[in-house]
Amino acid sequence: MTLTPEAVSDGVPLRLESRKRVVHVVEYSHYPRRLATENRRIAYTQDRSEGGLGLDLPERVRPGELLQVTVRDIDGEVEIDGLARVVWCQETEGGRARAGVSILRENGQRPMMRVRSRAVVGRSPVREATANVR
Repeated sequence: MTLTPEAVSDGVPLRLESRKRVVHVVEYSHYPRRLATENRRIAYTQDRSEGGLGLDLPERVRPGELLQVTVRDIDGEVEIDGLARVVWCQETEGGRARAGVSILRENGQRPMMRVRSRAVVGRSPVREATANVR
C-alpha cells in the first residue's frame, strides 16, 4: 500500500492528507436510523486516510448526512467502529455511488483535533494606553 497525495479530479474536493488505496468491507447505516426495520448495508473502502474513508456504496448519500460505520480487516476483526459525516458523493455506473466520509467518532471517542492558539480578544493598543492614563 502506497501513500499518494490527492489531486483534484471529477469534482472531488482536494484532500489535505495522504491516502492509502485499500479495500475493506464496511457495514453502515444512516444515523440516526430512519426506520426501526432498517438494516445495515454493505459498502467497500476505495481508500483510507488519517481522518476519513473513500467508499463505494450501493446507494447515493447526501453530503452532511451521518453514517454509523464498521470497518473490518481481512480477518473480519473490527478496525473502525464509529460515526462518520458524508463530505461528498457522486453517482457511478450501475446505480452505485462513491463518497468521501470524515470520521467524527471512532470506538466511541472523538479523534484528536487541531487546536488553534487563542489570542486575547477585545484588547487594542488605544484602550490599553487610555486605561493607564487616569
